[in-house]
Amino acid sequence: MSLTNDLTRTPVEPRTVTFGTVNATADYKALRALPADKYPEYFNRVYTLFTGLEFDVWSQIAQYEGEDKQWLAHALYLYGKNKDALPAGFDHTAAVARLINRATRRTAMPGAQDDAFEREVLRASGWVSAMLVSTLAPPDRGRTAKLSSIYNPPGQDRDVDGRQQVGPLRTDVLKELVDVLAKVVDEQLLHWVRPRSAPTEPESLDHLGRIADYLQKYVARVLGPYADAREDGPYFDGFRYSERLQSTWELPAGPVQRLNWMTNRAQAVGWDKERGALLAKANYDGTRDGDRETLRRMLGERLDSDESLSRRVHAMVKLTAAHSGGEGRISVQPIFPSATWGTKADWRWRVIRTLAHELMHRLAHPDFTATAGRIRHGQIVSEGFVDLLALDVYTRLWGLVSQSTAATEVLLKGVGATKAPDPSFLKVGYGEAGTSAAAVRDLMGDDRVRAAFFLGATHLVGLPSAQ
Repeated sequence: MSLTNDLTRTPVEPRTVTFGTVNATADYKALRALPADKYPEYFNRVYTLFTGLEFDVWSQIAQYEGEDKQWLAHALYLYGKNKDALPAGFDHTAAVARLINRATRRTAMPGAQDDAFEREVLRASGWVSAMLVSTLAPPDRGRTAKLSSIYNPPGQDRDVDGRQQVGPLRTDVLKELVDVLAKVVDEQLLHWVRPRSAPTEPESLDHLGRIADYLQKYVARVLGPYADAREDGPYFDGFRYSERLQSTWELPAGPVQRLNWMTNRAQAVGWDKERGALLAKANYDGTRDGDRETLRRMLGERLDSDESLSRRVHAMVKLTAAHSGGEGRISVQPIFPSATWGTKADWRWRVIRTLAHELMHRLAHPDFTATAGRIRHGQIVSEGFVDLLALDVYTRLWGLVSQSTAATEVLLKGVGATKAPDPSFLKVGYGEAGTSAAAVRDLMGDDRVRAAFFLGATHLVGLPSAQ
C-alpha cells in the first residue's frame, strides 16, 4: 500500500476540524511522505507511545487490504496527531481497538467532503466525547445545592426548627392519587373513541419510518456535537430508527405492563402542581426504601379490584407510544385519534414530537438514565430531560418545513395541509419533571445538559453518581 496518492481530493493542510468548542488538527503530509518500508516501525512506535504497550500493531493493520488499510492508517495517524489534547487517564488502548474495528464499517474515506472522515474517526475513537466533557466545569457548591433542591423537592412536613423535610409516606394521599389516575385514564381514552359510524383511519408505519430516519439524521446535526459523539452509542452500533419502529398494537398489555403504565402516569400526575402535587403532599421519595414499592402495590391492588379500570388501562397501553429500553423497539400509534382530538395535521405534528421524544430515550446515555433512581423526583431524569431535548429538535422543524419543500414532503405527507404545530406542542411536557429539567438547563446551560444526557457526564449537572 502506498499512502502517497491516497487522497482523491487533498483539502488544505494543516486545517482545523471543529466540534462545537473543541478543535482538532488534520494534516497528513508527513504520512504521505513516509516510505513504505517504514510503515511497520512507524505504527508500532506510535502505538507504544499511545498505550505504553510493546505490541506489533502493524500486524493488525496489515491484515486489512485496499481501502480498509488506507482508512485505518490515516485514522491512527489522525488520532496520534490529536491525542495529546486528551485528558489524563484516557484509555488509548480502547480507542485504537475501536478504530481497528471500525475500518470495515467505515462511512467516509480520507479526503471526503466536509471533513467527514475526520469526524467519523474522532467520534468513533472516543476523542470527541472525552474532549467535550473535559472542557466543561462541574457546578460549584452554590449551584450544586440549588440542583439538589430541584432533584429532591423539599417535603411538606417540618422539623423541630421549622425547616421543611420529607416526612413518613402518607398512604392516604397515595390513595387519593390512585383515584385521580382513574380519571386521567378516562380523559386520555376519550381521544380515541370514535362515533360508531366513523371508521378508524390508519397512519402509515412505512411513512412514519421515513420520518424516523429523517429525525435520526436531523438530531445529529442540530444537537451536535453531543448527540452523535458517544463512541459506543446508537450512531456507531448500527441503529437505524425505522428498523426499530413498530405499532403500539404489538405491545404486550398484561398485568405487568398495565402496572408500569399506571406507575409512569402516577409520576407525571403526582408531581403536577395543577393536580395538587399529590406525591409531594404524600412525602413520596423515590430514593427511600419502600416508597416505590408501596405506590406500585397500591396501583396493582386497584387494577386487580377494578376490572373496568384494568380494561381501560389495557386499551391505553395499546395506544401509548413507548420505548422498551436499551436496544429494544420503539412503538408508535398506527391510527389517527378521533376528530375530537384535532385535525390529522395536528396529529402528525404530535406524532413527530413523539418520535423525537422516543429517539431521545434511545440516545440517552445509560449512566444518565441510571441516576433516576438516586433522586426523589426521578421522572426529571427519566422523562423531563428527554422531553426537553426532544423539544429542542421539534421547535426547529416548523422553521425547516416553512423553508423546505423536501422536508414538508417527508414530515407532512398525506395529511393534506402545511400547518404549524399547535402551540401546546411547543412547551416542555411531563409537568413538573419537564419544568424542573428546564430549570436545570437555565442554571447550567445547554452544553452541560447535553454532555450529561448524551455522554453520561452526570457530574456536570449535579446528578449523583453510583455509590
